[in-house]
Order: sequence, then structure tokens, then C-alpha cells
Amino acid sequence: MSPLFTHNAAMRDIFLSPNEKQLRQLVDLDNIDSILRKLFTIEEMREAGSFFTGQKLASKTVSAFRTPITFSSVVLDPTCGAGNLLIEASRKLGVEATLSATLRAWGSVLWGFDIHIHFIEATKLRLIIEALNRGVKQDCELEDAFRLLPNIKVQDALVVGKEKLETVTHVVMNPPFTIWTSPKENYWKDGKVNAAGIIFDKYLRILQEGCNISAVLPDVLRSGSRYQAFREFVSGSMIATAEVWGRFNNKTDVDVFLLSGLLESNIAEIQWYKPKINTSSIADFFDVRTGPLVAYRDPKEGTEYPYFYPKNCPQWEVISSVTETRKFLGKALKPPLVVIKRTSSPSDKVRASATFINLREPVAIENHMIVVKPKDGKINTCKRLIRTLQCQQTNDFLNERIRLRHLTVGVIKDIPYSEER
Repeated sequence: MSPLFTHNAAMRDIFLSPNEKQLRQLVDLDNIDSILRKLFTIEEMREAGSFFTGQKLASKTVSAFRTPITFSSVVLDPTCGAGNLLIEASRKLGVEATLSATLRAWGSVLWGFDIHIHFIEATKLRLIIEALNRGVKQDCELEDAFRLLPNIKVQDALVVGKEKLETVTHVVMNPPFTIWTSPKENYWKDGKVNAAGIIFDKYLRILQEGCNISAVLPDVLRSGSRYQAFREFVSGSMIATAEVWGRFNNKTDVDVFLLSGLLESNIAEIQWYKPKINTSSIADFFDVRTGPLVAYRDPKEGTEYPYFYPKNCPQWEVISSVTETRKFLGKALKPPLVVIKRTSSPSDKVRASATFINLREPVAIENHMIVVKPKDGKINTCKRLIRTLQCQQTNDFLNERIRLRHLTVGVIKDIPYSEER
């Protein structure tokens, strides 16, 4: 994080010779992301998890607390980065006449952890500048001002003990979205998992009951099939609401949601997405699975079949003749059937890009496709499915249900479907 040293040095200089315009820019919650993109490569930002909450999302996150922030609160951001969420939290607090009195009051309320010392320094500097920007009198040296924010410090969020958090009343977080190895003990998934889930899980286990929590989390935790056990654990630990936000910002291609509520044993399931309307779905009329052929490890041995994968399956077309073949030892599937490309983004005009395969012989289908086969074996049923996948209601359903860059078998099964279409 050493490149941030230069930016922090510039903030120190501004403290010595305050300029109203510069003060505003330094606590602009949208501006810090642009600054970091000039200082770090995208790989360095990903490794550090340093994608910071913009103004609109920060305002929404801090305002989502069920209990307001007051001077009796203790507000912790365990992965504070450069302090955007803590700055937004400070805006729920009043100011005193002087900088020292304001920071003394804020210092007992605002807590922040980060493993990078330059981020901690940036957070303190920006909170000091935020106070100056609100018109307090500058009556102390910078190092004295730093000492008035003692609870913002270098600290690994994952090694904090429960006893240190007994007074915390509010937790706000935008944890890193990188992939970490699962800690295994008490966890909901082995292998590689999303870091945000690990950190959020940690704090559900060590915070006091009744604590307010508001977190920006990657949509994979809300809608990904691998994270069902995570959702079950969270539902049993919180009374909370999950609200889809959409893309994190226009430079970061990941969708997020806001999870906010109270830490409390709970028997009611959190509504992770809109409940299924009491109508029929694709699963009632079709068998749904991923394609059986894994191209990179398949030996190309066995029977030669017509072969289908994303690049040779044009959107909405009907394939009635063989275009490509491949030898395959695995399970071939008998048409008629529809294949849907698994790669899919909320920015796509059509989420479920499909092709109708209508051949008289078994086919080999790659695992980057989702195979939807009518239970009645009829061609007309496949045609009705194509019309369903083309309609805006299906796009709307998928964009609310899964904001990832791929579709899953479970989500395809739940798409509303009518035989009358």
C-alpha cells in the first residue's frame, strides 16, 4: 500500500494550509476510488479488496441501520479501507466548536480496522478533514488530532476477539470480494470461498446480540448456488432484509446487495429474493441439467455425436442438421431440447440466450450450456419455452433473482412458465 503514502502526504499538507475546495474533494466518497485507480494497478486493488463505497451506496448503507447512530453508539467498520463508510457515519453526528472537541467526541463512536497502515492513516486524515469541512476551528496539531481517533487502527479483522467488541452497537462494512481459502471450522463450504462471506460470518459469531449490522456484499452470497449454507447460517443469526443494489459502480463489474438488520437468533428465513409467485415454473414441465461434456478434460474417445457448445449455438435459432461432431464416452442427450448459455450478465439485453436443438439422434453438449428437456418430449413444448425465455418477464425475473455473470440450474428451474404462451 506504499503508493498511498504520496496521497496521504498531500492531505497532511492541506491540513497545514486548508483550502475549501480541496477539503471538499478529499471527503468526496466518489473521488477516492478514482484516486486509487491512479495509484494502484487493478490487480493490486483486487488483492487488497480496495474498492470503496461511493456516495449513494454509502448513504444507503449507513441509513439502513434500524437504530440511529448517536454519541452513545459505537460504530465499527472492520475493513475500513480509506474510511468512506466511517465518514458517512460521522455525518450522523454533530460537531463541536473546535476540531479537538469534535474528534474527541467522534473518537469514542467511530472504530475502524484495516491491515494496511496507509489506509488507516488515510481514514484518520479524511475524518479530520471532514470535521474541518464542517466548519470547526482548527485548534490542534495533526498528530494530536490523530491521537483523538484511537479506535481506528491497524488490526486484522479476522483475529479480533469477542471481548474487544462488547460495546459495539453498529457494524457497517464493505468487505473485500476476493477469493480466500475457507477457514473450515464452523464453515459452510470447503475450498475457495468469497472473502466477504468469511468476514461477515466471523462478525455474526462474535458480536453482541442486538447489534445493528449493515453490509455491502457481493451478489454471489445472495444468489449463488454454492452459498446456500451461508444463507441458512445468516438467516438463523439475524433479523434482516436483503436488498438488491446492482452494479457496485461503473468501473467495477460486480453486482452487490445490501444486507441490514439486527443480530438476533431468528427462525424466520431472510427473503433473499422475491418469493416465487404461486404459478408453474420450468421445473414442472422440463428436466434441467448442465451439459455432460467437460471439454478441457474429455479424451475425445467413444461414439461420435453431433456436438454443441456456446459458439455454435446461435441465439433463438432452431438447429435441425448436424454442424459439428465430437467423439464422447459420456452421456449423450436425446432431442428435442433447448440449450441455454450459462454465461449471462444483468447488462445483457436477454439473460437466457437459448437455442432449440431438433435432431433425430443423440447429441453431446458441453457443460457451459444448461440443457432443458421437455418431459413430454414434444417439439411444441420446446417452442413455448423459447417464447418464455425471450419475454421481458423472464429477463426481469432473472435480473432480480441472480445478479451474477452466469446462470445456474436452480434459477432456470424457477423461471415462471405457462403452457398457454
